[in-house]
Amino acid sequence: MLVYFAGLFFVIVRHLWSLGRMLYLIRHSRCERLDNGIRLVVHRRKLAPFSWMRYIVISETDLKESGHHILVHEMAHIHHRHSWDLLLTEACAWLQWFNPAIWLLKQELQNIHEYEADEEVLRQGINAKEYQMLLIKSRWRKALLYCQQLNHSSLKKRITMMIRKNPIRGHVPSTSMYFRWQPLP
Repeated sequence: MLVYFAGLFFVIVRHLWSLGRMLYLIRHSRCERLDNGIRLVVHRRKLAPFSWMRYIVISETDLKESGHHILVHEMAHIHHRHSWDLLLTEACAWLQWFNPAIWLLKQELQNIHEYEADEEVLRQGINAKEYQMLLIKSRWRKALLYCQQLNHSSLKKRITMMIRKNPIRGHVPSTSMYFRWQPLP
């Protein structure tokens, strides 16, 4: 029991520390209001862009260089409410910290979130090759723990998903089609 509660304490403290760092970053940056109550937080320091709840955090240089693409990607995370999914998996990870399956589930969920955001970027009419080059060229640092970010994780899989065409619909297959429940005939 002592080992379980020690692990639980460690995981909770790590999560709260990360949230505290994120809130500190948001409060000490320039903040602008966008559509639908979304707040754009622009920071002077070079950091990986990420979104959390109704906030999009981005560095000044990334905003100038490729701001539109990044904002479309991060807004997709916000509109799909990916932060809530991460909070739920984090709460499960608190209780099941010793179970490797919860950490794999959390990683796969983050990958699915990235696929969905990439699909939304392409649906908005952004050139796929240009967007893929942005992903490849980017040297963004790893963002704060538990934040949605545009990063290099599973970059090859993400680009493959963008390249694959659905012959019926003529565009990138929806990630939700893999998880849609359908009754048996």
